[in-house]
Amino acid sequence: MSETISPAFTFVKDGVFYFSRRIPKELKPHYTSPRITYSLRIRSAKIAEARARGAADQLDEYWYHLRSREVTLPGKHMLRQRRISAGATFADHTPTISASSVLLSEAVGIYLHHKGKDRPVTFHRAAERACGYVIDARGDKHLDAYTKADANAFRDVLIARGLAGSSITRIFGTVRAVTNFAASEALPRSGHGSFRL
Repeated sequence: MSETISPAFTFVKDGVFYFSRRIPKELKPHYTSPRITYSLRIRSAKIAEARARGAADQLDEYWYHLRSREVTLPGKHMLRQRRISAGATFADHTPTISASSVLLSEAVGIYLHHKGKDRPVTFHRAAERACGYVIDARGDKHLDAYTKADANAFRDVLIARGLAGSSITRIFGTVRAVTNFAASEALPRSGHGSFRL
């Protein structure tokens, strides 16, 4: 098969597909080579395309994280400050809550306090990272203050960062899970206050 018709991020050598992706210029100091290249150990173009797309998505998300570490991110700092400590009850921190009084940074604490028990550290990091992105892009607002315009602007920020569509979908799904759960805790018998991203 000609390399010109290989799936994205792949090339063929001796009939075997290889993954290949250039390291972004600003991230090269993190790597020992300017390009990531390795064998996918497969001869099927269809399977190679799926594996390469998965690898590219993982790199997109990791590279976003690396870029974020190199700039000031007040949103993530707030998430660390507002996280509910282990062993404390939510009632100890917020006796009365509603969707109009819960900030997104607080929603992460609510979500992880209830849903994060016995979950791997990656679960916690995914929730904190996804909501941190929203806070950095659109501010730390009360749940019912976010609008469709915020969602569209946030999506544009992620696209501008070069994230793949599947990575963006995963981030939005995490944010929805956090905000919908926090809103349901705040208003258990009401459909109001759910995040509209």
